[in-house]
Amino acid sequence: MKQATIALTLLVCSLVAAAQQRSISGTVTNGTNHRPAVGDDVILLKLGQGMEEETRTKTDARGEFKLPVTDTNAMHLIRVRHDNVNYHEPAPPNVDRVQVTVYNSAAHVSGLTLMDQSEVYQATTTELRVIELFRINNSSAPAVTQPTFEFYLPEGASAKLAQAVSANGMPVTATVVPQQEKNRYAIMHPLRPGVTQLELVYTMPYGGKISLRPRLAMPADHFYVVTVQGMQFSGGGGASFQPTSPWPIDPNLTGIDVRVLNNVTPSQSFSFELSGTGEFPPQQAAAGQPQGGEPTEEDNRPGGGLGAPNEKPDPLRSSQWLFLAVLTLFLAAGATYVYTARPPAGAQEKRPVGSPLVMDAMKEEIFQLEAERLQGKISPQEYNSAKAALDKTLQRAVQREKHTDKAAGNS
Repeated sequence: MKQATIALTLLVCSLVAAAQQRSISGTVTNGTNHRPAVGDDVILLKLGQGMEEETRTKTDARGEFKLPVTDTNAMHLIRVRHDNVNYHEPAPPNVDRVQVTVYNSAAHVSGLTLMDQSEVYQATTTELRVIELFRINNSSAPAVTQPTFEFYLPEGASAKLAQAVSANGMPVTATVVPQQEKNRYAIMHPLRPGVTQLELVYTMPYGGKISLRPRLAMPADHFYVVTVQGMQFSGGGGASFQPTSPWPIDPNLTGIDVRVLNNVTPSQSFSFELSGTGEFPPQQAAAGQPQGGEPTEEDNRPGGGLGAPNEKPDPLRSSQWLFLAVLTLFLAAGATYVYTARPPAGAQEKRPVGSPLVMDAMKEEIFQLEAERLQGKISPQEYNSAKAALDKTLQRAVQREKHTDKAAGNS
């Protein structure tokens, strides 16, 4: 009887352990030739305080792979490397199978179009702070990927950080590399078929007035100059800027002046002068919690996250604002993607994709947590505890989405 009890106990324990094990499988397809991608590296990345590699494998003759998952409650990212280009696909805790599409790459793709290039300016008395955004459409046929995007910066510019959001909605950090030609740089991020948005933060010395002569690396359908109120704009020779409103990249952004040139070519010479100072309104200290009984201010930051928090000392007075500016949009977009990724086919027409309230709340919480960590206001233990709580919230939201979709499908 004792032996039977022990055997039964071991059997139950093994069944429980097996049930707790998780693996992620999937198929990688080459979108250029519509065939299975054979022999590509597939890497399982655990998302936490960065990206931690858990395991890796290669696709088989059918383009399929299978990866064991060590931490079943963690958020993961599948990275597939094809033709020297990385492709990413999110794998939340409730996802056990993914489909990844990769493409062959070419150094220069003829089907690229620069939809618009925007330069967003704010300034103190000593420093000009610029957020530059490029939106590139890759309509190549057959579909191929261009590994990098090249552009020019003005003399004296100091590039800080860059990030990219690809057509699949995944935001990732990107590397900026100087090229042999003076003031020419490359963002090391693949331009896949579809629309890719690249965002760069840089600074320049400033004495209250500056003349700028932008140089384009490729034709642009639209070139926008965005300045905060308090700064003055004066167009120079070679082109006539037209006032426009709102800024199409973020129509809800207020407290700015927008000017545009249409159908700009690299050979076209134009300039403008900026003077005065101005900054975007400070962020309230916490989402929905105004200070001193004042009403909550509207989030008036480009891209939903490229601004300054209401912290003391103000990160805009140090180099931290650069990191926080890009990090906020990066994390907010990632959280939003997790909430809205892959609704079932039967549910896509039955409910809206994404919730602005959820997005804003998650953005504010992540921003505040990272700001406090960078400024040493919380201990590593407090940060890890808060981060774990946010991760748990994400997991619960994903589960709710799953149950909602299932109920919608049954109805």
